[in-house]
Amino acid sequence: MSVWKYIFFLSLIFLLISCSSSISKFPEKSFQSRLIAADNNIGWGLNYFDSWQKGLQPRYLKLAEQHTVKAINMFSHLEYDTSPRISEYYVVRERRTRGCRLLAELQFEAANYGHKLSSNTPEGCTYF
Repeated sequence: MSVWKYIFFLSLIFLLISCSSSISKFPEKSFQSRLIAADNNIGWGLNYFDSWQKGLQPRYLKLAEQHTVKAINMFSHLEYDTSPRISEYYVVRERRTRGCRLLAELQFEAANYGHKLSSNTPEGCTYF
């Protein structure tokens, strides 16, 4: 009887291990859903920047910066995961570049009005 309990216990362990390892094998989000999420963050950044220009409240400028940096990082990861042989690569690259320009404009506006942003320029954004 104890042999059956031992076999049952081992089979239960193997079953639990096999079930838990399959969770990590779920596919990542699709290219399109990741692109939409990054575009949404740029949209929020632009929206907060527009609110900043209307009311000059520093919290809008900080929120615009946070969303813009998040979008740039998302575009960078998406660009890294996409082959340069695919046309979407250049779409993502252009959107990341536009995000970098928006971030530069945010930093310029903050400096002009005496506000301090995090100065956390993401990798891949270079200003000349």
